[in-house]
Amino acid sequence: MAKASISSGLVVLLNAVWYLVTLAMVLTACLAVFTAFHDVRNAELDIPVSFSLDPRALPVSAPSLGIEGARIEDARGSLKFSPPPGTSLVAQILLGLTLMLAFALLVLGQLRAVFRTVRDGRPFVPANASRIRWIAFAVMAGELARAAVMYSANSHVMTHFFAQGLQFDASPDLNVFTIVHGLIILAIAEVFRTGARMDEDQSLTI
Repeated sequence: MAKASISSGLVVLLNAVWYLVTLAMVLTACLAVFTAFHDVRNAELDIPVSFSLDPRALPVSAPSLGIEGARIEDARGSLKFSPPPGTSLVAQILLGLTLMLAFALLVLGQLRAVFRTVRDGRPFVPANASRIRWIAFAVMAGELARAAVMYSANSHVMTHFFAQGLQFDASPDLNVFTIVHGLIILAIAEVFRTGARMDEDQSLTI
């Protein structure tokens, strides 16, 4: 009963998250359409940046330790600015966010279907193996897409923005651990596929 209540609670939680993400996606899509045809005044964008500091403009030292000429490298932060009127940059960013939310919605839909079968006491149905496999591919594809977005944002800043004492650069920032997690989920999908086959063989034997 405890396991059943946990599964039911997870299904309820996933349902709530699914509806919240759906609402956020609809609102973001509406904002993207609105900003595509109307100039948004006083809008402020926040995009990730990667940069290095010129040691001559900002020297770093530790006199108490006898260290001179230290450097700050691979620094990361966010750049906030107001886009000029008449540009579609806000609409483009909102459209990209809408697509990301739609992608997350598809993954949540697969998770909901998996946990419904767990709640009903039928975890090793054949469909769960393909669902979990799809989630694994989605995790890895999502990380690749995130790295591509980071690289695109860094490249945009490096091309168009200048700052005294700063050198903007572009790097994909791929998280290898997320890719490993996707591979682990693929292994779990194979476990479910084997379990579904064994469950089917046992049913035929009985």
